[in-house]
This record gives sequence, structure tokens and C-alpha cells, in this order.
Amino acid sequence: MKKTLSIVIVMNLIFSFAFGLHASANNDVKTGGPPDALASEQVVQPSGEIISELTQATTDLDTSKLKEHQVKLPANLKSASTTSEMHKQQGLLSAPQSVNATAAAETTTYTGYIEQEGTSTYLYPIYVQSGHILQVQMDNPASAQLDYDLYLYEFDMATGDLNPTPIDYSIYGTYLNNYANGSGTLSENVGTKNSTSGAKAYFIEAYGKVGGSISEPFTLTVSTSSTYDTYETDENALRAYPFTVAVGGSTLASRSINSEIDQDWYKITVPESRNYDAMHINLDQASAGNGYKAELYGALSNNRMALIPSTTGNVSLGTGTYYLRVYTTSTYSDNNYSLHFQPVLRADKVVITGYNSNGGSNDYPTYAYGRYYRITGTSFTVTGVAATSDNYAVANAEVEVIWENDYWSEGSNNRYRSAKVMTNSSGQFTATLSLPPSTGSISQYLPGAIGFTHYYDICGVLARVTSRPSANDTDIVYHFAYSIYGG
Repeated sequence: MKKTLSIVIVMNLIFSFAFGLHASANNDVKTGGPPDALASEQVVQPSGEIISELTQATTDLDTSKLKEHQVKLPANLKSASTTSEMHKQQGLLSAPQSVNATAAAETTTYTGYIEQEGTSTYLYPIYVQSGHILQVQMDNPASAQLDYDLYLYEFDMATGDLNPTPIDYSIYGTYLNNYANGSGTLSENVGTKNSTSGAKAYFIEAYGKVGGSISEPFTLTVSTSSTYDTYETDENALRAYPFTVAVGGSTLASRSINSEIDQDWYKITVPESRNYDAMHINLDQASAGNGYKAELYGALSNNRMALIPSTTGNVSLGTGTYYLRVYTTSTYSDNNYSLHFQPVLRADKVVITGYNSNGGSNDYPTYAYGRYYRITGTSFTVTGVAATSDNYAVANAEVEVIWENDYWSEGSNNRYRSAKVMTNSSGQFTATLSLPPSTGSISQYLPGAIGFTHYYDICGVLARVTSRPSANDTDIVYHFAYSIYGG
């Protein structure tokens, strides 16, 4: 660090010396305000936005599995003995393991097996009342050798025949993520809303795309609900709502979690022209207290969804498309949650905007080496601003300010002083350093009616982003020692 800083200072000194001598050959000391180079940097405060509208779009994920898969069971409503029974293929789906009913949602859980690759387990008919929604979740075994998919179909209520084209499908590839409760692959979820005027029947298929097991069961949870937000259903990443995050952050507050298996999905596209490398994602305190989670995923080949680790709410992002799900691990509520996305702007540049010391902030004499700020005393304050390459203010960036005086020997412990500070919400920083006294190694006689000789040092100042040292600004300052009458 010290060697690099010295080189920077020497280069600045050579440049300044070459041009400064001609500018002040008469040795008159002229003072005034900061030069144009230190004029306050004009940065833009990034604006946030409220996401007021969501529109689903065609998925970017791989849907080739749909072309390869066809339901094999010729089901018909008339073949069901009663409308209250769930039909199960070859007894591989157990009777309900639990039933949870509230005023808003009724949820039933089953366990089942897929014994052989390429076979399915079915559950039907599922009746949903007019205006209600159906949500289904399949939790698969945590095995890299198994890949199960989930399909949802509807019956023609006039003929009783099953429509063989799925109305929703969850076709993730198996990818074992590290969750709080252990290793596992993302659950398969589907859903639909009954928009007809009467009750409607549905058909659920759990399909063994890869592998099968007689000892490792899957869990199937079925929920129907009468209350939900206007954007349901979006139970998997293929149904995700896309949106763009504003530079100053975006907030969504029009969604709710209406059942214990409800999943809300969003698609975020990070452009190549981004001015951030990470994003802070958080839910409001009440929702987080209810067990709500917001998780970001990257899509690998075969729709394998890889959980992106979060550090204190920040996730690292590059150019590309990401998928975020909101769900609950505990309770749910009809109250809307507030989901906030805040780009962690990247500080691409630092600009020193001013100085202060005992002589005030406008002490810029023109000595023989040029016009620079003059430090008086041992307290030295440096102000500046950190910004993106497109001039947006960067808040909460750590900036290190270093002062160097090469007239002090290396072993004196007086050659360097530094301080690390954080930028405020406007990208501004202020660092105050306690300096050793000036050595007074340079003298300059100032003629006049009363002549004086000034003694001072030439020092260097460096301000840089701690995490990105290439984002820096350097300058030269004088450190005043004393003056002698008559020279």
C-alpha cells in the first residue's frame, strides 16, 4: 500500500511542479476557495419505486419435458365411486396423513411412492368451489438419483373426461440445496383458480422422470383457499412474474401468502449495464416474524434451481436472469407482505471535494509548486463522494483516506495517517485525521512591504473504496509549519 501510494504522489508532484513554476514565478502567495478540480461533485440520488402492476410472460425455462410426457391413465369422473374419494394408482398413495382446515384454507397431506422410472402416481378427483384456488406441493426425496415432476390437469365437467393437456406443471431438475432444515431439492408446486360458476374437478399426477424408490417417499400437500391476492396462482418459477428493479430500489406490497404451501415467484433480469454486483432483499418485519422467506435462485441446465446464498440479506449477482420465491415456514396471513429489492450500488469512483483544518476550508495558497490546499495545525478533514460510473450516489460504501508525508522517515511512524469511514445516504464521506507536525522541509521567501519566509511540506492524499482500490482519487496538499519575518 505504501509503495503504491508513494508512486502516485511522486507522479502528481512531477506533473504539478512542471506547470506550477510558470504559474507563480513572482512568488506571490494568492489564496482563495477550492479550484475547479475540487468543486462539489454533482451526483444523482437514485430514485426508488413501488411496483404497482405485475404481468406474467412466457417462461425462459426449459419446457422440453412437456413434449416428452403424456398422462397414461384414462380417467373419467363417472368412474369415481363418490366425489369425496381420492383415487390412487395401485395403492401407492396413502390415505391422508393430516388435514388442516382454517377459515381461509383447507390443507390435506399425503405420502406416496414412485416405484419405477417412467411411472406415475395419481390423485383425483380434487373438487374446487367456484372462485377458490387449488395449490399442490410435492416434496421429493433428497436424492440426486431421483427426479420427480408434478402435473395438474382438469376434467371436462360436461363429459367427465380428463383433458390430457396439463394446465400447470412443475418440472424442475433435481438439485440439492442447503436449507435451514437440511439438504433438499426445491419442491414441485402447481396451482390454478376455478373461474367457472360451479365446482370443478382436477387431477394430480406425480411422475418419475428419473429413477424410482420403494423406500423413499414423496409428500403431497393439497390446499384449497377462498381468499388470495389477485395475482394467484404462480406456484413455480415457470409462472414467475417478471419485473425490473429500480436503481434506488423497488418495493412490492400487493401480495399475500394464503396457505401453508403458497409460493409466489418473481423473475429478475440483471442487465449487462448494471451498476451493482449485489442486491439486498428483505421482507417486512411482521412477515419475517411469521416465518416468511425470500429466496433467490439461479436456473441451471434442466431447470435445476440453485439457491444463491445470502449474507445479511445481500446476494451476489452477475448479468443474467434470477428467480425469487416467497413462501412461509410457519404461519400465513391474508395481510400483504412488503418485499423490497435494493441494489447494492458499486462505487466505481471516488472524488475528493474539500478539506478543512485550523486555517479553514478556503486556504488554497499558490506556492511555487502550484495552488493546493494548505493544512494548518494537526487536525485534517477530507470530504468527498463515492458514485457509480453513471454518477449515482453510493451509500454505505467504506472509503479509506490516507495522508502521506515523505519528509518523515519510514521508521518515525509519522509518514502515514489513515481513516476508514462509511458514505452516507447521499454518497458523501468525511474523514478526520490527526497528523504529526509538519517538518517544514521546504522554504519559500515571500517579498513585499514586509517579507516573510514560509516553511511547509508537500504531502499526498489518497481516497479509495476499501473493497475496490482502483476506485480512487489523489491530490497534493501543503502542510504549513511556520513563517519567519524577513526571511
